[in-house]
Amino acid sequence: MKTLLLIPLVVGAALAAAAAICRLAGLAPHERDLIVAAVVVVVAAEAAFLPAWLLRRGSPATQAQAALGGTVVHLLLTILMAAAVMVARVVEPSSSFAFWLTGAYWLSLALLVWSLTAISPGRQKAGN
Repeated sequence: MKTLLLIPLVVGAALAAAAAICRLAGLAPHERDLIVAAVVVVVAAEAAFLPAWLLRRGSPATQAQAALGGTVVHLLLTILMAAAVMVARVVEPSSSFAFWLTGAYWLSLALLVWSLTAISPGRQKAGN
């Protein structure tokens, strides 16, 4: 359950640090693109975590399928929401949105996979 808080915090902190580095380098970070990319990726990651969380008491095969399905949901929701944001002209297609989205996607995917492996009961029993 702490993953639902961890993903937005880490993605937000990483993108804020990247924006600060852009400013220090004299580049415009395009805050609107950054915020929209962060929201798209966090919503997709949170939605992708739910199937595995709901099936956390299932068999290892069920958990593995839910985790794999979660990563597919993450990818497809990110693509769908990014396309919707571009079609709705919330961000311009020629802006830095795609770059912010790419970085945020890979970071959130890594956090999602890490958290999906952490919720399985088999992993917790192995440490005892």
